[in-house]
Amino acid sequence: MPTVNIDGIRVQVPEGATILEAARRAGVWIPTLCHSPAVSEQATCRLCLVELERKGDSQLVASCSYPVRRDLAVRVGSPKAVRVRRGVMQLLLARSPESAELKELAARMGLAGTPYPTVTESQRNCILCGLCVAACEEAIGASAIGFAGRGVERVVAAPFRAPSEACIACGACAAVCPVGTIQVRIHEDSGEAEISPFKSRSKLLACESCGARMVSVPVAAQMMKKVQTKMDWEEFRKRSRLCPDCRRKLAAAALGLGQGEIRKE
Repeated sequence: MPTVNIDGIRVQVPEGATILEAARRAGVWIPTLCHSPAVSEQATCRLCLVELERKGDSQLVASCSYPVRRDLAVRVGSPKAVRVRRGVMQLLLARSPESAELKELAARMGLAGTPYPTVTESQRNCILCGLCVAACEEAIGASAIGFAGRGVERVVAAPFRAPSEACIACGACAAVCPVGTIQVRIHEDSGEAEISPFKSRSKLLACESCGARMVSVPVAAQMMKKVQTKMDWEEFRKRSRLCPDCRRKLAAAALGLGQGEIRKE
């Protein structure tokens, strides 16, 4: 296995592992925003840049996507690498100055603000890392959102910036968003889930026992479709129409347990 020397710490990693993975094995912290094990590497935020030394020369590389194929010498804390990462964070703060997640990460990097002018209110939350787009396409297969516009007007949006019929309101985009821009909002009056800021809505399935709102109807339909191709299990279909609390009660009743003996999931 190749050996990576990270700021004087030597660590062996499997061939093909990234510098970021090697750094985590060595206990060396590298800031990152667009990295997620749920999707392929995006390498868009450029916050994980490190200095790679090779044959008397050096270059900056994105540690989240640079594969280790031979012994490497990497400098995470070099003045050049630190300066560039701080510059990238200042640009991100200019785009998203009110993000609590971004300000917390910036403080860990020793930054309290940005010298650059901030963008408009409508654009300032999203850092354009692309994780939501990748999750919707790769993990869910819906491709309900994508990039639109150019320059400072570039945004993540549904086609024609209108509510997307392809959106199933699964919430995967919100789950991977590193700065909390995307939110799942529940409208109790209409029984719908809305993916904000895309304004896409979908009806929520109601528990057949207590009426509690659960997953969206399209998500439940896709789940049942996949299950039916593998098995014909009426008990599964019955349980899938119940909320977690009612499923626990059903299981407890089947086992003859009392209300106080029901174990929380």
